[in-house]
Amino acid sequence: MIEDIKGIKEYCDATANEWAEKWYGNETMLPLLQKFVDLYAVRPRILDAGCGAGYESMRLFNLGADVVGVDISEESIKIARSRNPKCLFEVMDCKKWDRDLGLFDGIVSLALLIHIEACDLQEIFRNYRKNINSSGFLFVAFVDGDGFDEKRSYIEVDGVKYNRATYLHPVKRIIENAISSAFEYYDEWYLTEPIGQWKFLVFRAL
Repeated sequence: MIEDIKGIKEYCDATANEWAEKWYGNETMLPLLQKFVDLYAVRPRILDAGCGAGYESMRLFNLGADVVGVDISEESIKIARSRNPKCLFEVMDCKKWDRDLGLFDGIVSLALLIHIEACDLQEIFRNYRKNINSSGFLFVAFVDGDGFDEKRSYIEVDGVKYNRATYLHPVKRIIENAISSAFEYYDEWYLTEPIGQWKFLVFRAL
């Protein structure tokens, strides 16, 4: 008998409140978000791709950006909307983004690529590029490594088992996919206190 294991969407819905409680008061990413907003001379329109419950969307807005957040989790988007009434949030699959939301001056994607297989990265980066203005900046975070991370993927919450499908990517792979999607490498950023194998890269749209 095949064991019933729920997927990433179900996991995010089930843990949306937990992530909100953990991260709305956690400013770990604030210095890098400040650097990102400072790249723009005027108030930028930013897409928070894979926004979760909207905690980094909140910080981007407070730093002076107009923010639109998208995520696959309905429960996460409900929280994001209730806590950030001046931002726009939509339930959307990252593989099906289109221009219905308009073009953006920049895209922040902090927890999305870890849930994307290597074979699907090109599609994601092409979607990034289709939705960003020329010379706009893309800021991505991912975990350095290679392949499916079983330890991070399989998790049990309140007796329910999930596979949140976590994938590691080497820096070279991320850069190659970005460049082949009409971005140029801009910079690598670092937190004062590193978080494990997390990497933070910035690209500029050509």
